[in-house]
Amino acid sequence: MMQKLANFVTKYAWPIFIVIILITIFAAIQAKNLKIEDDITKYISEDDPDIKFYGEVIDKFGTSQMSVSMISLEYEDLFTLENLERIKSITEKLETAPFVKSVNSFLNMPKIITTDVGLEVKDLVEVFPKNDEEAKELKLSLLNDKLVKGKFISEDGNVALLMIESVKDIEDKELKVGLENIIEPIKGQTLQVHYFGMPFIMAEMSESSWNTMKLGIIAAVTVLLILFFCFRSVRGVLLPLAVALLSSIWVMGFVASIGRSATMMISAIPVLMISLATAYGIHFISRYYEERHNINPIKAVNITIRDIFVPILMSALTTMAGFLSLTAAIVRPMTEFGFFTTMGIFFAFVLATFLLGSFFTIFPPPKIHKKFSHESNDVVTRLLRRLSQLILKEKKIVLITVLIIVLISVAFSTRVKTESSIESRMGAGSEIVKIMNYFNEKFGGTDFLYIYTESNNVKNPYVLRQMKKIGDYSKQFDTFGEPSSITDFLTQLNDAMENKNIIPASGQKIDNLWFFAGDNEYISTMIGDNNEDTLLQISTKEMTSSSLDYAITKMYEFIEKIPKKVRTIGLSEIEEDEQSEYYQKLAEEIISSLIVKNIEIENPERLEEELIKIAGTPNYEFEKDTKEFVEEILKVSSLEIEDLGIASTDLFPILANYIKEKGSQDNFLKELMENLRLPEDDAIYLLEGLEVSKKIVQDREKVRFAQSETERLIGKKLTDEEKDILWYLMDEEIYVPDDNGDIEVSFTLTGIPVITDKINTSLFRGQAKSIIVAFIAVSIMLMLQFGSLLLGLFAMIPITLTIVTAFGIMGLLNIDLNIGTIMVASIAIGAGIDYTIHYISRYKNELKRKSKINAMKTTLTGTGRAIVFNSVSVAAGVFVLGFSEIQMMAVFGKLIGSVMLLSVIYTLTLLPILLNSIKLKEEGKK
Repeated sequence: MMQKLANFVTKYAWPIFIVIILITIFAAIQAKNLKIEDDITKYISEDDPDIKFYGEVIDKFGTSQMSVSMISLEYEDLFTLENLERIKSITEKLETAPFVKSVNSFLNMPKIITTDVGLEVKDLVEVFPKNDEEAKELKLSLLNDKLVKGKFISEDGNVALLMIESVKDIEDKELKVGLENIIEPIKGQTLQVHYFGMPFIMAEMSESSWNTMKLGIIAAVTVLLILFFCFRSVRGVLLPLAVALLSSIWVMGFVASIGRSATMMISAIPVLMISLATAYGIHFISRYYEERHNINPIKAVNITIRDIFVPILMSALTTMAGFLSLTAAIVRPMTEFGFFTTMGIFFAFVLATFLLGSFFTIFPPPKIHKKFSHESNDVVTRLLRRLSQLILKEKKIVLITVLIIVLISVAFSTRVKTESSIESRMGAGSEIVKIMNYFNEKFGGTDFLYIYTESNNVKNPYVLRQMKKIGDYSKQFDTFGEPSSITDFLTQLNDAMENKNIIPASGQKIDNLWFFAGDNEYISTMIGDNNEDTLLQISTKEMTSSSLDYAITKMYEFIEKIPKKVRTIGLSEIEEDEQSEYYQKLAEEIISSLIVKNIEIENPERLEEELIKIAGTPNYEFEKDTKEFVEEILKVSSLEIEDLGIASTDLFPILANYIKEKGSQDNFLKELMENLRLPEDDAIYLLEGLEVSKKIVQDREKVRFAQSETERLIGKKLTDEEKDILWYLMDEEIYVPDDNGDIEVSFTLTGIPVITDKINTSLFRGQAKSIIVAFIAVSIMLMLQFGSLLLGLFAMIPITLTIVTAFGIMGLLNIDLNIGTIMVASIAIGAGIDYTIHYISRYKNELKRKSKINAMKTTLTGTGRAIVFNSVSVAAGVFVLGFSEIQMMAVFGKLIGSVMLLSVIYTLTLLPILLNSIKLKEEGKK
């Protein structure tokens, strides 16, 4: 069979050679159209539930993170009229740009304005300052605005953030140029301007990926120099390199021709092909030159193809199995890289057999350097002879040394952790990472975790309060920044109306608050159709995978505990003797709301008892006859007093006496009419206003008392926002869990952080799966090739130890498992096993006519030389990836290079000892 193939190649050498040239030209033309796209939402199947749900949420509420750009403009003083005008001008120009879908900045955030007739909600741009003094007032206002501070303006008030959603069809590079052309000419005297977001990350990654591909030139030169040292002939240098280059062109042309974009991992393929694919050329040429040393050209080609085809085929198949095992993972960069590299190895095998066979038939070399005989005395051969002597004489030392290395490697391999953050992929020194860290510092994150909230009415107080608690709980984790939702607007508006920074418990009050929103575009887009869904958005920092996983897991656990069905109970519906249970629910809600704000309560039971007691105490018991109490009533009633043209100082003694003496309303009304000379209607109007104000102040005193007791019991002062939670004591409605309740709600986490976390988890599973698949596939191939179960298992020992040692090195050097490094083990099994295959194949052939010792020596000095040449060229080639701008690629290249060298060391030291310890059937054929 092999002889027929050899005859076919030598007979049809010219047609074969011409077909290969034509295919290469076609592939090179196609490769120019290759598009690199590293969209993390496409890392896993589009049918994945998390991916589908994220897509559905984006369709409902718009603004996919994949199309959002973030632009920061930092000024020495942002809040001057000139700089605010510049931000306004930039925003307006961006809104009219054809490639921009929408622009969000602090200028189109809703602003609550106090007017003579009450409150109004307008876009900030509608109340734009007219001078520097108003600009400073605006700064103070916005730095107390939850919708803006830390979200669209930095904490220090000097950096403005613009969020730009681009249209779908624009290229990332084109978008970057378009935005810069608008912003740069009119930005003014900025300290710094930064462009960030997935479009910019994708553009940067694409450029870095193309630069990584260009490293193939350096790899080619490196391999060329090594091959020249090995073969000392132009053909010996150029032909293995030609196999590698052509296979690389073929695979890139294949990817481009099927119309698919590729992730940045594909950028490693040219360097990898140049490094790995030379192996087949090296083994072919090494054997050809060895045979050509003694026989004529055509016969040398025939014998080479006949004897080397099966070892090269098995090497290719095992390498393909290693790469193909990566397709068992569910993460796209791994599956894609595995499939395309498998195609490249197949192309390299075909080219090594047919290109080199036809070439040496058409253009045979005139003479061969004597070093290609296994009897030569060059440096490499002398070293291999000494190695054979070491193996024979110091077998125990070799085995003990290997055992020590393996044990140390096992110990350090336990320190390896999974990490797929942008910093892990691109490197801490990457410009992308530096800018990302800037945004993390100024705005608390660059990604967003969404809590999709669905209910029969998301404006229900229960739903809104749970959203608020989820947002507050998220602040406990360094991974998350500021939460943002409709609750921010409603609490802010309630604070402006009633001086209570909380979500009211009354649905009627919520409706009243919502009325002020009017048709504000930003607020209206935060609620879905029929008030059935909304989003809680939490900015997320780029953290380690373990931090992200921990935070998201805790968020899932917290949300799971929230009752999903409740019913409303009004205080007025409850009999007096049952009200203690009502007050207990209020106390529980207050304590849980404080706890989610990360307040430590050592004795929650004691605090609950105190809050129940306070809640059950009538408000009038908190009335005081102090000057401060009376003055506060007058302040609350200032509109009525001013309306009647009365001086507060005239009213003060009358009101103070009324409160002190606990007089009747009739006597108080009479005093108002007599002392202030008010008509009866005006006196009644004032009395009613003062009574309402007195009740408000009684409520405030009750809350202040609850505050002092709470602070006493928890041992710390409450912030203003924490104090306001105690207003829940005044709630006249509570919500209790009930499977038949009329209020239903569900919370679902989604967004890039959720997808990233899933990818991190999938990486480990994918690695384990691909290693197992590669190990089993290669083992079966070896057993079938060598016709021996024992020999197949022995052949796997060197590569197994290589992988263990590689993981030990990763643990020792704190190298993370990421999209790139996680593939090293599978690649090592597929590519590293080649050396074992070539060694055993040659050893078995030599054993047919020689003793074990002589067979080992011949194999080490003959095939061993080719293995050394190959390993050095492969390692040197992939080490070139260490110069990649993408850290993941750089580490990947260094690891693969190290693994290939380790594989050779274990093959040439341990395998001869193992083979010498068993009896092979070939021994009987001498």
